[in-house]
Amino acid sequence: NQRRDAALRLSHEEVRRLAAVAERERIGRDLHDLLGHTLSLVALKSDLAARLVERDPAAARGEIDAVAQVAREALAQVRSAVSGIRSAGIAAELASAKLLLECDGVVLRHDWDERGMAVGALPPRVENALALVVREAVTNVQRHARASSAEVALRAEGDGVVLRVSDDGRGGAIAPGNGLGGMRERVESLGGRLAVDSVRGRGTVVEAWLPLAANDGGDALEPGPDGEDAGA
Repeated sequence: NQRRDAALRLSHEEVRRLAAVAERERIGRDLHDLLGHTLSLVALKSDLAARLVERDPAAARGEIDAVAQVAREALAQVRSAVSGIRSAGIAAELASAKLLLECDGVVLRHDWDERGMAVGALPPRVENALALVVREAVTNVQRHARASSAEVALRAEGDGVVLRVSDDGRGGAIAPGNGLGGMRERVESLGGRLAVDSVRGRGTVVEAWLPLAANDGGDALEPGPDGEDAGA
């Protein structure tokens, strides 16, 4: 069992790493394509404006205005592309969770409300906190729940976003531990709330709500402990 658990942890980390690498490569390709075209256009229009400035100031002014507009549009597109990095945290955790649970025979489903994952919708600190909740909750399912299936759902709700991790395991009383405490502290520090509902024989539900206006400090995701000693 120890060898199996060690192998699962290695696979878990490798999936997370590969998902992050793939996302960085995608962002890099998008930025290269976008900036290559945009900077070429800016250079051409700037040269044209320089040639026109003495003989046709009005036309030169038009070219300068066009350069400013191109730059503004490029900035918006760059922000849109880079914001994709923010969803890599949850995407990597979801891929890792799927591997971890399915190696134990637990089917993992996910229900992703695209409005909740809209470009730029999740500030980095919110993204990091939600990814931590996914990691800890799924670890508890794998270690304690004896479940056959689990689900991770994300949806927009009011001025915030809700993450719900549920399973059909044995449920029951949950013993407080560092993992649950870490989840709660991270969520509440951002003005959110965390609820855990575990009924014997009916599984466990972990639900976190976070406001989208949470302070956007961009913390890196800190790995939490390896789960609770729970009857989840």
